[in-house]
Amino acid sequence: MVKNEEGNLEKKFVPKYKPISLNDDVKKYSPMFLGSYDKQRHILIEDSYKVIDNEGLSKEKLDAAISNGEILVYNLKGKQYLDRFDVGRIYHDTSPKEGLTVERYFSKDYENPLDSVKYNERHLRIEDFNTGKAKFEMKNAEIPEWMNDIDASIVADKYFFKPTKSEWKEKLKGKIGSEYEFSLKHLNKRVGDFFADEGWKLGYFKTEEDRENFRNELYFLQANGAGAFNSPTQFNAGLFNSYGIEGSSGMNYIKDPETGEIKRVLNGEYIHPQLHACFIRGPRDDLESLAQQTTDEVAIFSSGSGNGHNGSSIRSNGESLSGGGKASGVVSFEVIYDKVAGSIKSGGKTRRAARFLGIDYKHPESMDVIKAKVNEDKKALTLMQNGFSPGMDGEAYTTVALQNTNISVRLDDDFFEAVKNGEDIQTYNVNDGKPNKKFSADRMLKEIAFGSWRIGDPAVQYDSKIQEMHTAKNSGKQTSTNPCGEYAFLNDTSCSLFSQRLTHFLKEDGSVDVEGYKKAYKIFSIAQNIANQAASYPVADIAMVSPEFATIGAGYADLGSLLMRKGIPYDSDKGRAVAGALTALMTGAVYETSTEIAKSKGTFTHYEFNKKPMLEVMEKHKKSLDNILWEEVGDEKLKEAAYKSWENVLENGERYGFSNAQATVLAPTGTISFLMGCSTTGIEPAMSLSIRKNLAGGGNVVIANKDVETALKNLKYNESEIADISKFVGKYNTIRNAPHVKPEHAQIFDTAFGNAKAEGSISMDGHLGMMAAAQPFISGAISKTNNLPENATVKDIYDSYIKGYELGLKGITVFRNNSKPISAVDFGGKSHKKLNRGEKEELDHRRKAFEWEVQIGGTPFHIITSEYDDGRPGQITFLSYKAGSTLGAILTTTGISASKALKRGLSLEDAIEGWGGQQFEPNGLVIGHPYIKTASSPLDFAYKVLRLEYLGDKEMAEHALIDKINLNELRGAKNGAFRTYRRRDIDEWNIDDVLKDSETGGFVEGEAFSLPNGNGNGKNNSRGKTCSGCGNVMIQSGPNCFECKTCGDKVGGCGA
Repeated sequence: MVKNEEGNLEKKFVPKYKPISLNDDVKKYSPMFLGSYDKQRHILIEDSYKVIDNEGLSKEKLDAAISNGEILVYNLKGKQYLDRFDVGRIYHDTSPKEGLTVERYFSKDYENPLDSVKYNERHLRIEDFNTGKAKFEMKNAEIPEWMNDIDASIVADKYFFKPTKSEWKEKLKGKIGSEYEFSLKHLNKRVGDFFADEGWKLGYFKTEEDRENFRNELYFLQANGAGAFNSPTQFNAGLFNSYGIEGSSGMNYIKDPETGEIKRVLNGEYIHPQLHACFIRGPRDDLESLAQQTTDEVAIFSSGSGNGHNGSSIRSNGESLSGGGKASGVVSFEVIYDKVAGSIKSGGKTRRAARFLGIDYKHPESMDVIKAKVNEDKKALTLMQNGFSPGMDGEAYTTVALQNTNISVRLDDDFFEAVKNGEDIQTYNVNDGKPNKKFSADRMLKEIAFGSWRIGDPAVQYDSKIQEMHTAKNSGKQTSTNPCGEYAFLNDTSCSLFSQRLTHFLKEDGSVDVEGYKKAYKIFSIAQNIANQAASYPVADIAMVSPEFATIGAGYADLGSLLMRKGIPYDSDKGRAVAGALTALMTGAVYETSTEIAKSKGTFTHYEFNKKPMLEVMEKHKKSLDNILWEEVGDEKLKEAAYKSWENVLENGERYGFSNAQATVLAPTGTISFLMGCSTTGIEPAMSLSIRKNLAGGGNVVIANKDVETALKNLKYNESEIADISKFVGKYNTIRNAPHVKPEHAQIFDTAFGNAKAEGSISMDGHLGMMAAAQPFISGAISKTNNLPENATVKDIYDSYIKGYELGLKGITVFRNNSKPISAVDFGGKSHKKLNRGEKEELDHRRKAFEWEVQIGGTPFHIITSEYDDGRPGQITFLSYKAGSTLGAILTTTGISASKALKRGLSLEDAIEGWGGQQFEPNGLVIGHPYIKTASSPLDFAYKVLRLEYLGDKEMAEHALIDKINLNELRGAKNGAFRTYRRRDIDEWNIDDVLKDSETGGFVEGEAFSLPNGNGNGKNNSRGKTCSGCGNVMIQSGPNCFECKTCGDKVGGCGA
């Protein structure tokens, strides 16, 4: 029993742990046992000596470890191997060090930096779109003035701790006077206190004053929205430290910082909270490991995180098993893993689990993996066409496989050389390394591009560049990323992320607060180093390995907003130069901090084993500074700071080493962007120029994005002009053709999607160029969805993948608008349900129609066709005020019969087949049509005119006039019918059909004449998904990802 703050005795909570052994024969340097051969981890003993000799390390230390039995020797395939991680542990310097010194910079003028901003009380509410009822409501929220209501509502809903257990409510009430967190102060304080107090326990601070300085700096940065940690940190950090809430029992493992022993936390998930968003955990090629993968992924997903792995370690379908029989292959296991993921809500939240599968192109099953998800989506479409409910959570999509899995194919220099030379690539067995199938490299890249074009999967990752910039090469290859793609590192590792809001460091004169920018990264980086040791992990192996590499993921958000405010187009040399400069200084500042921590606390465990490759990568980062167009940046202080920072990185890195094997990534920053008040996420441009603002009395109004007005003000437009332009933007979601706007300013306001007509959208080259500007300075990778318009071709994507390789990127994800057949809501278009022959397809009540007025044998006639959106006639009507009752009845009846046939799926050719050549009066000369001059009856004329105008059948015209026909002037060219009928036999789910099609494939030249308005009126482009949380329409931001901008929910493979 202990006394509480009121002096009363209460029972003290005692955490309980269970030691976990990862090796039955534990040795000094071998705490883990690998149950089967691991291509990345196992290294021949003789090759181990070559590595340490190249690194200049002591051969005697390895000799002693082997001879003394301190390291495990594996006898595999008749040879002796060591685990690379075990070798790295031999050379780690574990001598004690002092803690860090931290000075107050941001917070020095405030007694309590949480009060450095003004707060007001808000009534926060997120409504269900359909019912108007509150999905979330908080009437007494205390929110900083700088945060808008939409952001505040999402933050309060997602991150404020609102327990349901009565005992937990009482604990909160005793600490903050409320049964739930209602202030951003509560969130920021518990997170800040967690890092300060845990860092003190772990020896990160030299004195208590340094600890308090760090606490106050972190308070200030969070309170002002200067930066934010990833979601698992916001969910979990400090709940035990600040409120005494231990949490429920879960799958939580910690690594004892003193002994290195792995322990399972038995009685509370918040005692050592899970703080990491990104995981890489994959199986080896044995049945036990393959089965364990299911449990491990469940643990990762349930903690609110995402997992990625490379399936190339798994034997391909048909390879021999040691006990006889054949392997079932990669796809069969991935289907199982994906189904399990589909049943797990990430962290108990609304979105489903996110997972990633990578495959090496040399794996025999690579082509099967490339095609697998396209085939599954086609099945889903077939189910929807037959009446099964649509949407990510509908019957159709929950029936098929791989919908929670993002897929990428790993391609290297040899692959692109083979594409260039038109050569085949060889695949190899996993088990014995023998050659297996051969594929055309060009065809494989086209299959990948087709999948990306069709459904957004697979994407590509550039393996040669990934390995070139790998800081820990001696510890094995990087084979995978997390689901979003920004964290690329070794298997059994994880990464905790944070991002800074760039616009916080933008001064009024347009320059960057260089000193503040660097100091903020230092504070957040120290916190992330603490997280690696203070956090628990959902898998025991990861708890052992991940802290030994201590990867962190510093990043930024609001780049698109910063450029717009500065009056710089996103797709411009100046925009790319500014992005490169900011990224260079960010990574330099984080690695500077890493060397400082290494000096005070020691390097990451495997640094000595990887010193040479790490310093080589640092040198490459520094050399890339010379490629920045500094004259475009126009900020001499920023240039000086970047060069000085990287000089310090190399000098201090050589002297002290680094505390982190990896420092920076560019993450999507989805939900944490709301926490910082960002207008744009990650490295992305603005998605839209207009936003919907909810009104206090109900309803909403569409207004211009706040950055538009800021940018216009900085561009010297006056208040009246800004008001006019903003009104135009709110109405049309573009600044093009807006009043007062100078032509040279229009590109500044281009966005990812542009307006409804894609006007003012950023090109694919613009997206890739921005990634190429940042990637040379990112130690990890970049998560960015490169959005393409619906009319993009497979060749556009094929060319982009080649260009991404040439630009030195690490990976590209492409999403073509409306490419994935998901429909949960229909904005006036048709559903996916396929009408079988005989089922009626009604015309819209308001539809396009076309009318011909001619005279046949002197009798005037009108023929009117009512049309579907794609240009097909759906109804034919005859009118003639001079026709007798008998003739009128014949024409009316015939028109009705043909119309019924058309609406029930009969082709136009078949519906009017019997009309041609019909002979009855009136007949003879036709007046009023430029190409048809005679007809044997009104039906004969209708036959000719419909075939000519809608099918392009020139034979219907007078022979002497055929060469004079301008196809572009015919109805079918103008309304899209030519395109519709021409494409009847093209299966857009069949790659061979698409590659031979000029319109969708793009590899062959198109027709000699154009087909304007071939897409109809575009109604069918407005399909979307409704949010299950609040009912509002969600935005599709990636192949598998839908995001709600009202409540922040996500569904699909959005990552963590």
